[in-house]
Amino acid sequence: MSTVDKMLIKGIRSFDPDNKNVITFFKPLTLIVGPNGAGKTTIIECLKLSCTGELPPNSRSGHTFVHDPKVAGETETKGQIKLRFKTAAGKDVVCIRSFQLTQKASKMEFKAIESVLQTINPHTGEKVCLSYRCADMDREIPALMGVSKAVLENVIFVHQDESNWPLQDPSTLKKKFDDIFSATRYTKALEVIKKLHKDQAQEIKNFRLKLENLQTVKDQAYKLRENIAQDEEKSDASKSQMEQLKAKIQGIENEILHMKTNLDELRRLQGQISTKATERSTLFTLQQQQYAALSEENEDTDEELMEWQAKFEERIALLETKISKLGREMDDEAAETSRLSHTISVLTREIGKLQAEADAHMSIKQERDSDIKRIFTKHNFGPVPEFPFTNDVAMNLTNRIKARLSDLENDLQEKKKSNDDQLDVLWKHYLKVNARYSEVDGQIQSKIESMSGLSRRTKDKEKERDAAEVELSKINLSRLDERERHLQIEVERKTLALGERDYDLIINQKRTDIFSLEHKIKTFQREKDNINRDADDRVKLGLKKDALETIKEKLNEMVNEHKDKIRSVLRGRLPAEKDMKKEISQAFWFVLITLLILY
Repeated sequence: MSTVDKMLIKGIRSFDPDNKNVITFFKPLTLIVGPNGAGKTTIIECLKLSCTGELPPNSRSGHTFVHDPKVAGETETKGQIKLRFKTAAGKDVVCIRSFQLTQKASKMEFKAIESVLQTINPHTGEKVCLSYRCADMDREIPALMGVSKAVLENVIFVHQDESNWPLQDPSTLKKKFDDIFSATRYTKALEVIKKLHKDQAQEIKNFRLKLENLQTVKDQAYKLRENIAQDEEKSDASKSQMEQLKAKIQGIENEILHMKTNLDELRRLQGQISTKATERSTLFTLQQQQYAALSEENEDTDEELMEWQAKFEERIALLETKISKLGREMDDEAAETSRLSHTISVLTREIGKLQAEADAHMSIKQERDSDIKRIFTKHNFGPVPEFPFTNDVAMNLTNRIKARLSDLENDLQEKKKSNDDQLDVLWKHYLKVNARYSEVDGQIQSKIESMSGLSRRTKDKEKERDAAEVELSKINLSRLDERERHLQIEVERKTLALGERDYDLIINQKRTDIFSLEHKIKTFQREKDNINRDADDRVKLGLKKDALETIKEKLNEMVNEHKDKIRSVLRGRLPAEKDMKKEISQAFWFVLITLLILY
């Protein structure tokens, strides 16, 4: 049988959100009494909500169920119901439902924020918490209790506003009784069985019809097999005859193909004859026309014509030689133009590269100057010269920053050492206090266990008393009363002995000491965080310095690598670092304008 043991209510209706008082339900009966507004109905509502998930009537979707934020002077109020019960299997389960009521600008918003079931693992003894959705929790708890949700709502945890449900209209009353006795499930199961019986009978009838049809088909199949055997014999005879006819047809087709090939060759030859005859006629006509077009016959001799032809060919050869020479010269000029264009392109790229490197160097110098000025301004290191800084000035300022950084690091190490020493002392004191607290807590637990033992003994004695009441005719009532008085006096004496020890005062004092130590630890931790933030700035400054030194080295390497090219472009001069960008830009534009003028 499932039983309810304890319940904790926080932030529900008139219960305070910080309430820690637990309601214990005794067996076999627990009476809840009190004046109007004391919260008797709220306890029943919380029991019903924990078990079924149903909000009480007239709660405006939970807005009036959770403690009013206006009364608490807050914009948000959280409510929680913890219920410990034994399942039908005798297992302890704790149900936790949490709610939240938020005061918006124009309305209040209610929300169920958490639903948790907490059990104890029987193998390890550890607490196991499982989080559920509200709908899953509403199904899980009635199943654990072994009681339907309808019984919990309408019989066990009935709200006083709904206690007159037996007087409602017949349809509603029937529905509630059906839910309580699960009549709907029985009716549905009966309907399913009837429907299944009807479907099975219909399937049997259909299968019988199919069986008759299959028998008819079987008889027809036997007849068809006999007909197929006869047709196969006829088919074999027809196939042999067809093979003979195919052989004859193949021979005739080969003869037709040979004749068609001869005919195509004959037609091709006739076409060629016709084409040649037409060409002959055309050429003859053209010859006659050209001969008739001659005004007079050439009177030069063949030797003169040959001599004229030789001179003409010699002149053509001379012109071709001249053309070839001019072509070679043109190719040479094109090659020279290409070489010069390539040289211009290479020089342009070199100049652009040097220009970019010079720009990068100037940008790095500006960034260096800005970082130095920012560090001096942030940490009050003193005034700085006007931009831009020379290398000597930048080096002096950097050395000043390094010296200040070294001083800060020394101070940091000293403070860290001092804080570590104080932290060790406080930690030892904390361990000592914690050990004392554990010792006192152990003593309290032992006293609580002792009180629990006395309570169990009292309950055992009460059970013995109840059993003795049945046998009043056999036992002397005076002796029983005397024994009961002695036991009551012993219980009171043990209770007074436990109450004399003021453990609550000792625990509160130790908690105050622990809170003071935690406050000191947090103060030291904040100082340590501030020191660590300064250390981060110093690390960033060191990284910037390293990056600046690396870029300077790369720039010097690039300048040394291209020193000869720069001198050749700048007519043997190597400008200073601050004037290099200007000189290279002027040289670049000079070369570019010269090339444009030449080409």
